[in-house]
Amino acid sequence: MVSVWSTVSRKMKEYYISSFGILLREKIKVKQFAIILFGSLFLWLSPAAAQDQKRKAVYLELAGSGGLGSVNYEQSFAERGIADFTWRAGFSMAPIDPNNGVGLVFPVMVNTLVGPEAHQLEVGLGQGLTVTTRGSIHLLALAGLGYRYQSASSPWFFRATYTPLISYLLGSQWQHWGGLSLGYTISSPSK
Repeated sequence: MVSVWSTVSRKMKEYYISSFGILLREKIKVKQFAIILFGSLFLWLSPAAAQDQKRKAVYLELAGSGGLGSVNYEQSFAERGIADFTWRAGFSMAPIDPNNGVGLVFPVMVNTLVGPEAHQLEVGLGQGLTVTTRGSIHLLALAGLGYRYQSASSPWFFRATYTPLISYLLGSQWQHWGGLSLGYTISSPSK
C-alpha cells in the first residue's frame, strides 16, 4: 500500500510541476490552477499522514508569510538533537489592486526549530506563490526568524516571527514584515 501511495504521490508531484509550466505558457484560468494545486496537495499530504508518526500542526498566522494572514499545515520530517526540521504549506487570499484583483497566496517553507521543548528559535526559508483572479503570477522568496512557545502539557502553541518578503525576479526588493500565530498540534510522536 505504501508503494502505491508513493507512486501516486510522485505522479501527482510531476503533474503539478508540469501543470505549473503549462500555466505559465498558456495562462490557464485561475480556477483550473487552484483545482490542480489543491488536488496535488491533498494526494501529497494524505499518504504522509497515514504512514508516519511525525508531529503535525495547524495554525492561523496574522500577517506573516501569507501576506495579511494565512491558514497553515506543518509537519516535522527530521529531528537532530534539540533541532526539529519541519515543512509548512499555507493558503491565504488578499486583495491586490483593481488591475490584478484578488490574490490566492500559497506560502511553502522549510523551518528549523531549535531549543528545549517549550521555548524555541524558529528559522526558515521558502517560496511564496501568488496567483491573481486576473491571471497574473507573482513569486516571492520567504524567510522567517522568530520565537515559538509551546508548553509540554498543551497542544496549543504561539509564534512571533519576522518574515521578510523578498522579490527577486524583476530586481531585488526586501519588504520588512512580521507575523503572529496561534496553532494546535494535531499529533505528536509518543516518546
